[in-house]
Amino acid sequence: MYVDLSKPRERRVTCIAQLSDIHVRPHGVLYEDAVDSNAMFLAAVNSLNRVRPEPDLIVISGDLTDEGTEDEYRKLRELLAGISRPFVVIPGNHDNRDRLRTAFPDHEWLPTTGPLSFALDVGDVRLVALDTSVPGLHHGELDVESLAWLDTELAEHRGQAVVIVMHHPPFMTGIPYLDIYGLRNADAFATVLSRHNNVDRILAGHVHRSMQTRLGSVPVITCPSTATQIALRVEAHAQPASFLEPPAYMLHRWTGRNQPAVSHLCYVGRFQGPLPFA
Repeated sequence: MYVDLSKPRERRVTCIAQLSDIHVRPHGVLYEDAVDSNAMFLAAVNSLNRVRPEPDLIVISGDLTDEGTEDEYRKLRELLAGISRPFVVIPGNHDNRDRLRTAFPDHEWLPTTGPLSFALDVGDVRLVALDTSVPGLHHGELDVESLAWLDTELAEHRGQAVVIVMHHPPFMTGIPYLDIYGLRNADAFATVLSRHNNVDRILAGHVHRSMQTRLGSVPVITCPSTATQIALRVEAHAQPASFLEPPAYMLHRWTGRNQPAVSHLCYVGRFQGPLPFA
């Protein structure tokens, strides 16, 4: 299932913006009893709306809500009304598939049953969204059907650059309290990718930090949260913690049909400048 968002561009530039882990709460409720995640997401939306040229598509890579309640999804739709560009959403471990599906009846590319995986064209790029959530649990996993669907999707679009978006990143972060809740069958996912050479990069969320690595030869990039960032604590017995580090989003830009993307980390806010260039 897909929707074609392709359109002619003078330089064949395709730009996908990525927001992640926004953790929308009901009106007046703080995220982790500490921060206003709704206001922080709205600030990120306002920052993204100022980007020029405008992105072709915005993808929110999971943990749209904090508890997956109907009230949170209603608030999410209210906040999303401020986005000036087309957008798509995928679930994370804090989401509820059925309530998410109900909240987005206008997103006809979302499957009516099972995992909320889908694919669509964005300019010259094929975006493949994989639902790694496991209902009721916090770790990630891709079932046999999802892996088979991915295999077919990559084969059918072998002549096209593909970007895969998923919530749980397919690698060990080295942060012990994060890796407990990682993608359990990353090896099976890697096996599917090894049969194809058209995956330009993998985009993920979940870890509330910017990280970069490779899965085989494919770059993997995680997007920070628009709320709190998880502490970089790699000691074996490190205690979980988060900090109010600067929230951010990502811009992924393809400047030609045969060119790899360049991924930009963009902080939310207004900062001093522009200053003289030297």
